[in-house]
Amino acid sequence: MSAGSIDRQRGERLHQAMIARDQGKMMALAAALEISPAAVSKWRQGHAMSIDHACRLSDLLNVSLDWLLMGKSTSEWPQHRLDHIEIDLVENLRSRPAHITQLVIAIVSEIPQLRTYRQP
Repeated sequence: MSAGSIDRQRGERLHQAMIARDQGKMMALAAALEISPAAVSKWRQGHAMSIDHACRLSDLLNVSLDWLLMGKSTSEWPQHRLDHIEIDLVENLRSRPAHITQLVIAIVSEIPQLRTYRQP
């Protein structure tokens, strides 16, 4: 892919990471990066970004640089995408005290597993 070409899949990965990390608003992300909202908009469309901006984005959104730029990663993020319900659950648990999280894990562990498997 040439430097000036548009990579719509990269733009979609950026959008997914923004939503998953509660950074869905371009204005907020732009402010956090100290750049213009127009730059974030262009990136979400798949336009090129500097390696410095890509590194800052991957750090801020907590995704690997390989995944953000090329869709490749050794982390679980792109391989096992969470649906919006799972993301909500994780976000809600993060805001609870540790003992509540442990209780939820204990309760879920007691629920028998279903024999059917979800499709990714």
